Amino acid sequence: MPIKDKDYNKAKALLEAAGSKSAEKSHKKHTGSKGSPDGHGRSLYNEAEQEFGAQPTVVQLEALRKAATLLGV
Repeated sequence: MPIKDKDYNKAKALLEAAGSKSAEKSHKKHTGSKGSPDGHGRSLYNEAEQEFGAQPTVVQLEALRKAATLLGV
């Protein structure tokens, strides 16, 4: 199921704010009403999760939790 651009972009911003460099490098989505493949959302989430490592901070955990909800991960 496609991810809405606004949800992807909000998750991207949350992960960026928590310190994810991969989210920072990711491009904002602007597909109109088409949305993006759910694989893009999973990649965004997984890369940030790997960056944060085995002991993420409370801020990083919260960003991951919120991003997971937005992205349907």
